[in-house]
Amino acid sequence: MKTRAITGFLLAIFFIPIFYFGGIILNATLISLTGIATFEIFRMFNVKAKLSKYTLGIVLLISGMVYFLVYSYFLNSNGVELLLLLFVLLVTIRAMLLLFSAKFDVHTYIDMFVSVLYPSIGFAAIYGLRLLDIHNIGFMFMITIMTDLFAYLVGIRYGKHRLAINISPKKSIEGSIGGTFFAVLFTLGYIYIFNITYIGEIQLNIFISILLIIFISIFGQLGDLVASKLKRSFGIKDYSNLFPGHGGVMDRFDSALLAAMVLMIISGVVGLL
Repeated sequence: MKTRAITGFLLAIFFIPIFYFGGIILNATLISLTGIATFEIFRMFNVKAKLSKYTLGIVLLISGMVYFLVYSYFLNSNGVELLLLLFVLLVTIRAMLLLFSAKFDVHTYIDMFVSVLYPSIGFAAIYGLRLLDIHNIGFMFMITIMTDLFAYLVGIRYGKHRLAINISPKKSIEGSIGGTFFAVLFTLGYIYIFNITYIGEIQLNIFISILLIIFISIFGQLGDLVASKLKRSFGIKDYSNLFPGHGGVMDRFDSALLAAMVLMIISGVVGLL
């Protein structure tokens, strides 16, 4: 617990200025995290698939390309070209895997599809939130961090009913509800202190704010459960040991990746209405 707290404090010192100032430094940081997360997922899948190092290089390259395509979409809002290029990239993934992997099958393709798209689109969505406004990214991280922290604290103290015992035995229903409850309290405080009236295209009032916070909190927890399910399926505890007490990039950002994607999608849908 002490190691986890110290690492969390150091990560906050490192990441808060980067997210605050944004720009090239943030972009470089997120593309680096994309590459590390892709490698972590690839390595996990590789426990069974035994894919070649050549495939790893291709996957990392395409993951970076997908990140920049989604990043470019947030800058230029050109959806048709984005979808076309993503389709071309997916065809390229399939062709390259057929070329470099003698044991290629449909399950391997699905695995590689996940390892390329999940972190690259997730971290690009995080950049998209910051591009909209500093408070958008603060809003999302306030929800995911408070949910994670208080789900743990409430779960330790009051957790009696397991949430998903076959996925993560320590998680409880009480912890999940407590995490969401405190995420609502702290995020409402964040909205009030900084007088935030919009998150993306979403105009906030008290009802919309609470509903949105609960929704993002739930999806953040789903992202955590999906990541835990994958780890359990492949018999690993953490994706890596990059952050002592926290695991790897995927362990630390699993909630934020899905939460950011969902928040950007909701904002985009609202913008079309």
